[in-house]
Amino acid sequence: MNTSKNQSAGVTRRDAIRFTLSALGVAALGPVDRAAAAVAPVGSPRRSGKFVVVVELDGGNDWLNTVVPQGLSNYAVQRPTLALGSGATLPIDTGPYGTSAFRLHSELGSLAQMYRDGDVAIVQKVGYQRANKSHDTSRKIWAQGLRDTPNGNGWVGRYAAQYAPTTLGAVSIACGRHRAFVGAGSDPLSVGSLSRFRFDNDSRYSNNHAHRLEVLRDILDARTASPARDALLTGHALAGQIRDAVDNYTSTVTYRTGPLSQRLLDVARMVQAGFETRVYYTRLGGFDTHGAQLSRHAGLLQDLDEGLADLANDLKAMGVWSDTVIVVMSEFGRRNFENGSSGTDHGEAGNMILLGGAVRGGLHGPALTNADLDASNLAYGVDFRGIYGRVLEAHLGVADPTTVFAEELAIASQPDVIL
Repeated sequence: MNTSKNQSAGVTRRDAIRFTLSALGVAALGPVDRAAAAVAPVGSPRRSGKFVVVVELDGGNDWLNTVVPQGLSNYAVQRPTLALGSGATLPIDTGPYGTSAFRLHSELGSLAQMYRDGDVAIVQKVGYQRANKSHDTSRKIWAQGLRDTPNGNGWVGRYAAQYAPTTLGAVSIACGRHRAFVGAGSDPLSVGSLSRFRFDNDSRYSNNHAHRLEVLRDILDARTASPARDALLTGHALAGQIRDAVDNYTSTVTYRTGPLSQRLLDVARMVQAGFETRVYYTRLGGFDTHGAQLSRHAGLLQDLDEGLADLANDLKAMGVWSDTVIVVMSEFGRRNFENGSSGTDHGEAGNMILLGGAVRGGLHGPALTNADLDASNLAYGVDFRGIYGRVLEAHLGVADPTTVFAEELAIASQPDVIL
């Protein structure tokens, strides 16, 4: 096919496929105009503004072996082979919010130190009414922030549409097309990794790539506005700026090679470059520990701890730790008792962990009791949407969080987790 004959016909569907964001690097690109796509150039002062990083522990984390209760006999009764003793846990009994009621898993050394420094909040008994133990259903409830609307928009999508309506207002990293980002009027960026985010013009001609991109931009500028043209212009503009963010990023922190560390490195690159992103969202998978849990869970928590430590150290060095709230969540906890395969099965409530310079540290939520652990599942006492709503209101400046989380909560009280 002679492509030169089609230049006069406008940007065709085939053009859009060829002149596309690399399928390996980006999962979705929102429909925005060129003005909305513009972001602060690399090298300019970082835009002032607070941001949230959500880390989803996919599969249902065993919170009882993450934040390990002390002095509650039913913990060991329910878990004769999985209960962690003092040799497998770390104390958090010093610092401004020191407590002897819990210890952290031994692989969470950096998180334990940040707790002792006052920068970590642990919220107990987090969940929602009428808990559902299906991965898919519970993930959807958490992603949508809706218990009784099965096909609603995602909470990040609703937030972005109203309060951060550019393509980079909210960014999903290595999550694919996450349900939390679905929202009317807003389609935030979902990217596999920044280093693989690029704008392909034609892979057959790589020697003059930059010149061909300039020609493509001139062609697109001359075309009549259309959704295809505008999406291509947006991709063209973003790809260059994100490439510069990757190339110009500097840090004294050496990120570990684990999957979460590498995903949070992309967050740091975007923060340092000055993008206007208010919500970053990523995940770490593998937490569905039905069998052989002790070794599997330890490795997962090591990945979590390394990623959180690398990002925290980097953001502190940038001087933006006080602008930061990192939220660690999972679609449900595990049952209080171990199963016959040295693992745990799907449960109900669990914890949320928040960290950052804007976080009010310590323990929050109803106290865990021996009677709680005598049951098969942990009942919830704090609605996760109340935590998210508090973060949006107190940290991101949303005057009325019900514009994002409209459903009435059966338990409306929310811990004051933000300074």
